[in-house]
Amino acid sequence: MGSDVSNFSAEWLALRESADMAARAPDLIARVVQWSGLHAHISVVDLGAGTGSCLRALAPRILSRQTWRLVDHSGALLEEANTRLAAWAALRGLSVHKALSCWRAEGENADYKIIFEERDLANGFDNIAPVVDLVTVSALLDLVSADWCRALARWCSITGANLYACLNYDGQFYFTPSHPDDIAVCDVINRHQRNDKGLGPALGSGAVGVLLKELAAVGYRYLTAPSPWLLDPSSSVLQAALVRDWSELAREESRANAEKALYWRNFRLDAIEAGQSSLKVGHVDLWAWPER
Repeated sequence: MGSDVSNFSAEWLALRESADMAARAPDLIARVVQWSGLHAHISVVDLGAGTGSCLRALAPRILSRQTWRLVDHSGALLEEANTRLAAWAALRGLSVHKALSCWRAEGENADYKIIFEERDLANGFDNIAPVVDLVTVSALLDLVSADWCRALARWCSITGANLYACLNYDGQFYFTPSHPDDIAVCDVINRHQRNDKGLGPALGSGAVGVLLKELAAVGYRYLTAPSPWLLDPSSSVLQAALVRDWSELAREESRANAEKALYWRNFRLDAIEAGQSSLKVGHVDLWAWPER
């Protein structure tokens, strides 16, 4: 689930990474791996890369040599990506050769070139990379506009790139135990999702449907699969962070909702603290390829 593009923090991305890792649809990852096996080398552009979680999820499964271009508007997040990926590579026993904004990690059955690029994604996709085989987009589509989706589909078609877009919020969450105000809070979140987050009027949970139409219009085929967060009591810190954020959105929407939002928040946090709370947050993953 997204927030304003400028408001993502390294702490929030670290908090959600294990849930993201568990949620990605395995069938679509298998499709990515199967496709990559047809190539000795693949060039990947990761849009809204954050701290590099998509690379950490996919790269070890892909046996091809890989060039990853991590593109994000935040230089601070890219610096964190550099740090986290260096530690990740060291844990995997890889040899890392660093330059200022580009480095290489090598080891047995692993050869990664990683480029860090600070770029405002609102400015389009021209001249991002000379060759693009795969575009990856994680937890970003709900923040973007219809025009952005159209431009993304057009850019993929021009470059001939395949597209892997994962962890796209679908507009639904379910707590156990339930509460009468769960639906009202969900409605608040979904309205908030439609605000402009810096990439035009945001599509929120409607983004995947819009992108699929744009991909079909440029001759792409696609598969989708659910990729929900399934948060049990062991994910109490993430659950509590979500409850605090969502209750604040409900409180800010109107003074009339403020008291109800407080009661909802306290009920939810009490259940989390008691180890009695589970949460399912709906997401959808997408794999698309040009029909040749």
